[in-house]
Amino acid sequence: MSSIREAQQIWAAMQRAEQRNARTALLTLVSVRGSAYRRPGAKMMMASDGEMYGTLSGGCLEGDLYHYAEEAMASMQPAVRHYDLTEDAMWGLGIGCKGTIMVWIEPVEVTSPFWQQYGALVEQDQPFVMEAKLPSGFRRLHAQTGGEGFLELPEDVRSWRSVTHYREDVVYDVLVPPERLIVVGAGHDAVPLVALANQAGFEVTVLDPRPHFNTAKKLPQAARHWVQQAGDVDPAMVQNAYWIIMNHHESRDRAALELAMKSRPQYVGMLGPHARTLDLLGANPIPAYLRSPVGLSLGAETVDEVAVSIVAELLAHRNGKNGGPLNGHQRIHD
Repeated sequence: MSSIREAQQIWAAMQRAEQRNARTALLTLVSVRGSAYRRPGAKMMMASDGEMYGTLSGGCLEGDLYHYAEEAMASMQPAVRHYDLTEDAMWGLGIGCKGTIMVWIEPVEVTSPFWQQYGALVEQDQPFVMEAKLPSGFRRLHAQTGGEGFLELPEDVRSWRSVTHYREDVVYDVLVPPERLIVVGAGHDAVPLVALANQAGFEVTVLDPRPHFNTAKKLPQAARHWVQQAGDVDPAMVQNAYWIIMNHHESRDRAALELAMKSRPQYVGMLGPHARTLDLLGANPIPAYLRSPVGLSLGAETVDEVAVSIVAELLAHRNGKNGGPLNGHQRIHD
């Protein structure tokens, strides 16, 4: 899947390059077979003055790609590059990944109507799809229309959570906003959790009624700070979110759990012993989305280690994985 956050950052980098009178190219990983450093939808920007923003291969291929990006920027013609990372004799790079990848190199004219529309959609933070015939055919942008989604696209591309698709020389780049994470509790253990969850691509809201704790100074990586009681939050405002409940306060935790359960959550993680969660649930059955205690079994003790444990489980759930070790897997990404 393509992250709209990555696209926003790359669009901002292209706008800065335009202000320097530098040409730019957008590079998108559209196909992966076998093992590769990143998955389809990954992006980076290259500018004619040598600036690069983002990465597709962890540094292995970017130098070679820049040569073709320069050609694309000079001719204003898109290009496609294929790399077989099993051919160490050809590359002489000792690349650890043993897959084949396809990269679309698209020169960008930032001020053109098409790219201005692209930039506007990126900045709106709403799901959309860029459809393109490779390497140099039509390009179309599909914004979501009401609750019906993208009816003009193939059925398996309509899902917002679908990965970037490539078939018959057409790429469907599905850009979606990040998952929303509600962290309930602004104690000292929330500080590394909020920071790490933000780095992992979640958009974090901190919910805590204490004005001296729930501040942008203490938790700068949070997108929003709701200084209010959980009981005062409308469940309609927090639909389909991820939740971590860590108030260390029984009545506030109970109110937060009740709010989360009313909001059709994707995931709810409760800090603390399982028996305590059962007490908070009362006669309610344990829902499938509830994790108690929250986190993976890593032997975590410090607040930083606990944050790693919790965010690791969030990532596993978001990506449909079980959180087990990669040892023995033939591929990093399925």
